Amino acid sequence: MPRQMRWMVVLLLVVAMVAAACGNDDDNESSGDNNTSTSQPAKGTPIKVGAICSCSGPFGTTIDSAGKVAQAWAKSVNDAGGIDGHPVELTLKDDGGNVGTSVTQAKELVSSGSAVILDMTPLDAAWAKDVSAAKVPVVGGNFSGIPYYQNPLFYPSGQTNDSIVVADILTAKAAGAKSLAQLYCAEAPQCQESVAPHKAAGDKEGVPVVYSASIAATAPNYTAQCVAAQQAKAEAVFVGHSASVFAKVAQDCERQGYKPIYIEQGTGFTLQLTKTPGTMDRLWAPFPILPFFADDKDAVKTMNEVLDKQYPGLRTNENTWSTYATQAWTGGLLIEQGVKLAKLDASAQATPADIVKGLDQVKDETLDGWSPKLSFTAGQPHSVKCWYIGRVQGGKPSLAEDGKLTCQDGARHNRQS
Repeated sequence: MPRQMRWMVVLLLVVAMVAAACGNDDDNESSGDNNTSTSQPAKGTPIKVGAICSCSGPFGTTIDSAGKVAQAWAKSVNDAGGIDGHPVELTLKDDGGNVGTSVTQAKELVSSGSAVILDMTPLDAAWAKDVSAAKVPVVGGNFSGIPYYQNPLFYPSGQTNDSIVVADILTAKAAGAKSLAQLYCAEAPQCQESVAPHKAAGDKEGVPVVYSASIAATAPNYTAQCVAAQQAKAEAVFVGHSASVFAKVAQDCERQGYKPIYIEQGTGFTLQLTKTPGTMDRLWAPFPILPFFADDKDAVKTMNEVLDKQYPGLRTNENTWSTYATQAWTGGLLIEQGVKLAKLDASAQATPADIVKGLDQVKDETLDGWSPKLSFTAGQPHSVKCWYIGRVQGGKPSLAEDGKLTCQDGARHNRQS
């Protein structure tokens, strides 16, 4: 399975790179290489939280928002008195989207005594082995990589990617589609690795993949792929690319009179797709955590209040605000749970072993309603195979399936609020 799932990491890289090329330069400020959020009223010893973010470079336009969310989380915790009296000392590293820099910074965070690392980079696989050898836990944040369902020291705050292919298929099925066309990124050969898993899952769930083809961000149009999908009688089209490319595909299909259900993976969802012909009425997506547009939910309201105070306008940019950014918030909430369950004395200096001990006690935790139930077992990988489904109708995004979770075994689970 790891070879089949490697394409997901590549897809995330492609999405971020295309978004960086097409994004708004005014929102491409770097969070800096080493920013520290210090305590306010908290009197206990600090919890040293290291964070690695691809906040600048080829991924910066999209991922810098996650860096800001992490900083906002740390400040809000400290303003409220810390975690059981312990302030969060957040050291944020910006790897600039460079693998070598990311590895170096991970080693620096370990050597400087970080008790836990908050992961906000798609380059985490490059330093996973080094950090695990030092027995430092990693919390996502970015939990789309393979380590989150294979490495016991990587703790996801939402659905892991070992169930993402099934999620795509079951989302199409929930939308009423009985057949699917798959369009995948042409920028990296690994993206083609998604074809076989999607086909297998489609056959199993009764939503066969009747057409598949690669698409490139530089293509002048996607008319040929739309016509071929229509001729194959695909009732839904899954697009594995950036939101900007997705929008162009939908526009071309609509021009041909082809009006399928559109499927995308929720991590890359932006509000741009709520204004695009086709996707503004017939888009469905599986989300690894509660979608950010579910702003009638208390969990989302709490985050929004903090962000609007600290970074006005951050979450209103339709091209850069995404589920990826909000996953930094759920990563912070998971760290809070780990610290609380570790039951540290006010004067105790938190160690990686303390945080691991706390995280391994997490059971049926929904992070205030953000996540599927999280339960971790010491020494075992932490696979999370449930997700939310969202859809767009009339330009308005909303939760589908009555806000219930869908899981890989096909069961429905009542949402925890």
